[in-house]
Amino acid sequence: MSLEGLPDRGVYTLVIYVSEGLALHVGSLGYVVLKPGFYLYTGSALGRGPLGLRGRLRRHLRKGKKEFWHIDYLLNHPSASVRAVVASGCSRRLECEVVKALMAKLKAQAPVRGFGSSDCSSSCPAHLLFVGQDDPTEGVREVYVGLGLRPLVIRCGEGHG
Repeated sequence: MSLEGLPDRGVYTLVIYVSEGLALHVGSLGYVVLKPGFYLYTGSALGRGPLGLRGRLRRHLRKGKKEFWHIDYLLNHPSASVRAVVASGCSRRLECEVVKALMAKLKAQAPVRGFGSSDCSSSCPAHLLFVGQDDPTEGVREVYVGLGLRPLVIRCGEGHG
């Protein structure tokens, strides 16, 4: 899996599979319970180098990282694996628009209010969404296209996390 084709700045959605139900402590959110299935986590990375899109995604894809963001707690868990990344270049924060479009098109729901959206200014219920048991990657790509973005889909494989 290569992130080299990605622009420096942009918006991204991680397609995450949770293989079994889990309860985990997530920083300021306390204990959260997640059922098995596919989740989508959407964020923006508008910096350069480690703060840019490739740097942010490399961090998300690495197990055992220091838990700083809400998503770190989930991605460090052995039951969670990133199956795909959908990303597009942009120069402004678009994650809230993407989250709202994912909720509308894929009927995605926020399983934990406030997860990943502590800096959100658009009243998103969360930036982590649950979409069920079927792989939503193609639907995520379609949402990006519908928003006028040019998404790149990177498959990460079943065992990658």
